Amino acid sequence: MTGTHADETANDEQGLRAPGSPAWWAARQGREEPVRRPPITLSGIVAGALDLIDREGLAALSMRNLAAELQTGTTTLYRHVAGKDEVLVLVADAVLGEAQLGRSAEGLGWREVVEELARSMRTVLSAHPNVATLFATAVPVGPNSLRSRELALGLLRERGFEPTLAADVYTALAHQVFASVMQESMDDFRTGGLGASKKLSLSDFYRSLPAEQFPQLVELADALTSRTAAEEFEFWLECLLDGVELKLRRDTGRES
Repeated sequence: MTGTHADETANDEQGLRAPGSPAWWAARQGREEPVRRPPITLSGIVAGALDLIDREGLAALSMRNLAAELQTGTTTLYRHVAGKDEVLVLVADAVLGEAQLGRSAEGLGWREVVEELARSMRTVLSAHPNVATLFATAVPVGPNSLRSRELALGLLRERGFEPTLAADVYTALAHQVFASVMQESMDDFRTGGLGASKKLSLSDFYRSLPAEQFPQLVELADALTSRTAAEEFEFWLECLLDGVELKLRRDTGRES
């Protein structure tokens, strides 16, 4: 039995649409290739979380918001991290990994080394002020933190610092760096206005106090409010270095 005309027509159309046929190739020409997103990696998750925190603050970080930031789903994130707390730990350690000495420590005296360490740490944390508060509740012990601490202590020991003094100087330096970065948000408060009208500055407020009750605050109103957090940090660093130098002279008769 011969096929009908309809069957022959269907067979012809199927042949034209068969893979490799002209019709098949013509149909593919207008088909867009799907956009292939880069695979989600742990380093990508940390980088995305840091971008989100830098831009919107710690409160903005959630697994849902992070998934949206990375254009993926939360299920994908949970294949790499246990949750938000783990992400925060990794972000904090990643920031510490950015710290680099501004110049080679070779040939530098201990005082110059401490200055380099302090300023490099502060530069990195100032670039990520929303992350600095993460260091207020726990001592960071991630791999980048450990390498940074080992480097700093090694540089001090190489320059003759006995173990306890090296540890004390590093601890004081790290604490003050963290405190200084967190105080940067106060710069606008000191120089800007107070209250609903924003017309009264902090220095104006001090000067408005009863002089008989607060004579020092009235007299030192400008001095108390004119320095930025960065300027205060430099003052503290100079005091620390001077103090360490005096201790070295007293204990060992050695100078910088």
